[in-house]
Amino acid sequence: MPVLQLQYRDRVIRRIPVMPGDSITIGRNPENDVVINNTAVSGKHAKVDALEGGFFITDLGSTNGTFVNSAMVSTCQLHHGDSVVIGRHRLLFGYAKGESRPEKGAPSLEKTIVIDAERPKSSGFQPQINAYLSILKGGSGDIPLTGKVTKIGKDPACDIHISGFGVGKVALSISKMPRGYQASYVGGFKKPRINGEPLKESAKLREFDTIDVGAMRLQFIYRESLSV
Repeated sequence: MPVLQLQYRDRVIRRIPVMPGDSITIGRNPENDVVINNTAVSGKHAKVDALEGGFFITDLGSTNGTFVNSAMVSTCQLHHGDSVVIGRHRLLFGYAKGESRPEKGAPSLEKTIVIDAERPKSSGFQPQINAYLSILKGGSGDIPLTGKVTKIGKDPACDIHISGFGVGKVALSISKMPRGYQASYVGGFKKPRINGEPLKESAKLREFDTIDVGAMRLQFIYRESLSV
């Protein structure tokens, strides 16, 4: 099975096996699966998910960012030998000898999302929209999911800004995966709900799922047949 090898200054601190279906949180808070007690690391910094088609790392709205092979990422697929830097620590991702590995050219999130503050947000390119959030309560209209990651929360920098008691700065992230979309709880006292049930960590979204965040209720609309 794949392993995350936690290092600090080239010293191996811990080896974390990644099992199918796992969701491994990384951060400074002691409730994380991988605790990194360093002030450069956010309370809930990042997470690794074992999903259909491979293993993916997602930044959870951290202050200092998550880097894969020196590039800052929001979400990307991990491949054998990838180096993940969080604060001053490094996580090396690798498969066991002889273990089957997803091909890098397979349809996935193999292209790292590089954050470039100098790049204009509008380039004239119109991505194909195959999923959106329909607002059922707390507003009106539809919100297309055009990016790899959509962040929902109190922070004005979020893609969907929601106020309310107990709502986190980033309460929920919705990530585009090779086959569908995944909702992940990020932070906040009041957890988002999927179809009325509190979201503990992550869940794959399905057509017509309802999502409650604060005072807003959204419905996920997705047609797999429209996927690229």
